[in-house]
Amino acid sequence: MIFPSLTEAERAALEEMAVHGPSRTVSVPIRGRLALYKLIDETPEGWSITELGRQCLQAPTPAVESTSTQKKGASRSGESGRHYGKKIRDTSWFG
Repeated sequence: MIFPSLTEAERAALEEMAVHGPSRTVSVPIRGRLALYKLIDETPEGWSITELGRQCLQAPTPAVESTSTQKKGASRSGESGRHYGKKIRDTSWFG
């Protein structure tokens, strides 16, 4: 199953719920996103992790490419496809 990529804070919140049970102290942006993806659910005791949330924690984290290996920009040989000349605009409708 494909799970959404989680930030460190979201993953930490899920792990804390998995270990300690329901929590009422999860911040609004984090619990909003986790609830959107049905990784947590609101109960009378607080926000608790769902079975889908437990599966998400067990799934391997996606490998993040380092910024040094990514191409920062196109070379100056014209690969970029940008043309900085004057653009021709159709103004026939302008009157």
